[in-house]
Amino acid sequence: MACINTKICGFSVPYYSWLNITINLNKSMKKTFGILLLFISILSCSDKSEMELKDTKISFLRLENDSLRNIISDIKTKYVFDSVSIRNIPHHENSYKLKSKIKGEIVFIGYNNDIKNSRVIMVDSMDYNPEKLYNPDTLSMRKGGFNYELELNKNEILWKADIKIQHKYGETFQGLIMDKVQVK
Repeated sequence: MACINTKICGFSVPYYSWLNITINLNKSMKKTFGILLLFISILSCSDKSEMELKDTKISFLRLENDSLRNIISDIKTKYVFDSVSIRNIPHHENSYKLKSKIKGEIVFIGYNNDIKNSRVIMVDSMDYNPEKLYNPDTLSMRKGGFNYELELNKNEILWKADIKIQHKYGETFQGLIMDKVQVK
């Protein structure tokens, strides 16, 4: 290969060296440009994948939010209790004789610890419009139960109690319970 001196921008450069430098610069620029394009495409891909990930997460959160709304609306139709106790209630026909069968009932009792919103008031009578309790006696709660004690001073007594169970998340229940006790 012949070496021809030529002037480029006032410099005397052999032709083949100049051609080689030009090719090397082009390769270098191609590499630089390629790396730059690769970097930009990676950034744009990561932006797209981040956006897709965020869109997926938003969609998931919307579904979760809708699901939680359904659960909350369902809870509002249920009775919600803070605690539970278990009672074993023996059957009244049990004789407790040797080799006799023993019967009973195991009861789960849900109750709220908030005594302001869960109450039982023993009453002689009650009016509803407006609500008025006659001779009220508020029972205290112990593990979900409201113990009472009545004196059987007649052959038969009828007792009544106003019951109210309320929780901030669930259904409210209010009613009157009555029972009759007789001398045997």
